[in-house]
Amino acid sequence: MLLNAPYPADIRVKKESDALLKAGFEIHLLCLRKKDQVSSEKFEGINVHRIDAGKNNYQLAFWDVIMSLNFVHPKFKRAIRNVIHAEKINVIHVHDLPLAGTALSLKKELDVKVVLDMHENYPEALRTWFKWKKNPIVRLKNALFMNPEHWTKFERKACEECDQIIAVVEEMKERITKEHALNPEKIHVVTNTEDKDFINQKIDYSVYESLAGKFILTYSGGVGPHRGVDTAIRGMKYLQQNKNIQLAIVGFGSPSVMNSLEELVKELDLDNVHFFGYQPFSKFFSYMSLTDVNIIPHQSNGHTDNTVPHKLFQGMMAGKPLLVSSCAPLKRIVENCQSGLVFEANNPKDFADKVNALYESKNERDQLANNGIKATVDGNLNWETTQHALIDLYNSI
Repeated sequence: MLLNAPYPADIRVKKESDALLKAGFEIHLLCLRKKDQVSSEKFEGINVHRIDAGKNNYQLAFWDVIMSLNFVHPKFKRAIRNVIHAEKINVIHVHDLPLAGTALSLKKELDVKVVLDMHENYPEALRTWFKWKKNPIVRLKNALFMNPEHWTKFERKACEECDQIIAVVEEMKERITKEHALNPEKIHVVTNTEDKDFINQKIDYSVYESLAGKFILTYSGGVGPHRGVDTAIRGMKYLQQNKNIQLAIVGFGSPSVMNSLEELVKELDLDNVHFFGYQPFSKFFSYMSLTDVNIIPHQSNGHTDNTVPHKLFQGMMAGKPLLVSSCAPLKRIVENCQSGLVFEANNPKDFADKVNALYESKNERDQLANNGIKATVDGNLNWETTQHALIDLYNSI
């Protein structure tokens, strides 16, 4: 497996690795090394190999530029060749588009198959990730080397040349099938469902002590420009007259993103929005199960309409209703499961209206929550079921 990030950190990589290890496959993961991490180790069954190719934003930006010139990362390419020769590996599993070119450049030379695991619509993600960047040098670097059109052309090439494709959601499969004229049988959907063991996390009843007795809306997880947290904050302005309704933001993002959101709260003069900062994953079930409503207010764009967050399924497992935006995968899944309400993406007033509807009807909240449990814990929207698509793919290879 190839991952252009440090590990352990990526929950999708962990789930897929765990499933394949249990199915009898041997896994070597080549990834970036953070400060104080060893170069190689066996971690939870995975043979982890780490390389030094950027430990700060400036170094990572340099390698982004190098890689974007011909879509090959020199350091990863050299390391891949060494690991494959030493370990007799026959399949390269690439997590996301950036390292796909590096793997494909070695495909014939090393006589290996390449599986491209598309976590997201990477070209569209670039548009979103860089939206709030203000540094003129960073903006120039992104415009020249991380140009979405540049990466869209490469996406087509990578999809054509790889042996198999894993898509994170049905909408992604439909998009790349149509855009790149691909055979849909080449694309396998392995979505971001959650392991049922999630509900066995020990509950910390103190997590909302500061909001005791309030009606809590919780956003949990990474905070980025595409997450729509700003829409939820703007929606809280319409709810300010009801002092019982409070928004908890459990998670963190880059300093520029967090500063923008904190400034927005001050600008709107809100006292019903609370930042809880980074929290360990071991507390996520506590935050999700002890709230009143779990929210996923994603913007609707080419990025969010082609991926799906783990927290969608975690929220259903936690037994609380969801309030999600109308971006395609969220809307489809929540409406199919009848596990929450959907508001118009990027519309703070509609967000507030849907919050009021949930606040006023405990019976509806309970029914939506029960439906979420039936779909995930009792049904098949869980990792125990989803992982079979991944295992079947590798058994066929």
